[in-house]
Amino acid sequence: MRWFRLTAAAAAFLAWQSASAYAGSVMHINDGTAYLFSGEVHPISSPTISILENGNGQPALVNPLLLIVGVPNTTAFAAPGLTLSAGTADLGGPGSGTNTAFGGSFNGATGLATNKGGLFNSGEVYSFLGLTAGNNSNSFTNWAAADSAVNGLSVSGFGIFAYELSNTGIAGGQSVAATFKGSIPVGTFVVAYGLSGNGKIFDTPFTEAGVTTTSGGVTTDAATPEPASMILLGTGLAALYARRRRQQSPR
Repeated sequence: MRWFRLTAAAAAFLAWQSASAYAGSVMHINDGTAYLFSGEVHPISSPTISILENGNGQPALVNPLLLIVGVPNTTAFAAPGLTLSAGTADLGGPGSGTNTAFGGSFNGATGLATNKGGLFNSGEVYSFLGLTAGNNSNSFTNWAAADSAVNGLSVSGFGIFAYELSNTGIAGGQSVAATFKGSIPVGTFVVAYGLSGNGKIFDTPFTEAGVTTTSGGVTTDAATPEPASMILLGTGLAALYARRRRQQSPR
C-alpha cells in the first residue's frame, strides 16, 4: 500500500510538472469554436483563422511567429499569400534561400520544409521542421487519423509549409487574425509556434490545432448560376423584352 501511495504521488508530481511546463504556453487556432473528432482539433471553414496566445499576462512574442500549414498528400501545393490583422506575413520568410527561424528549416520562396522534400509522414511536425521542444501531440498519426475520421481522407503524408509572421504585437490573451489569399485544400492542418524573450516556447497542441473541413478560400470569379437559375433568368429577360416591345409599339 505504501509503495502504491508513493508511486501515485510521484505520478501526480510528474503530471503536474508536465502541465506546468506548458501552462500558459499554448497557441490556439480558431479559439472559441466547437471541437471536432471526439474533442480534438478546431474546424476551419473560411480563409480567415485566429491565432490566440493563451494566458493573460504572458509575455509578448519575439519575431517571427511561425504559422505552419500541413497540406494532405502533396508537397506541390502553391501556398497562397497571407494578410494579418496586425503585422506582416512572409511565406517562407525573407529571401529565396533556406531560412532557419528558431532552428526550423524551410524554403524562403515556397515555404516548403527542407526535410524529406517537405513530406511529413512520420514523427511529429515541430521536430520534422527542426523546431525544438514543440508539443509532440501533432504527430502524423494523429493528423492522418483526424483527416480519416473528419474528412474521410486517406493521407500518406502532409506537405509542410511555413509562414513567418512579424510585428504582430501578440502577447498573452491576445489574438491575431490571418487571412489566406487563396484556397486551402480540405484536410489541411494549421498550427503555430512562437518564442518569448525569455525563451519560453508557445506552440499548438493537437487539441488546439485547426483543420479545414470545407474548401475555404477566396475567389474573384463570379459564381456560375445553376441551370435552373439560368432558365429562370432567361424567362424573366424574355418577359421584360416582350413588355418593352408592347409599350413601344404604335397603338
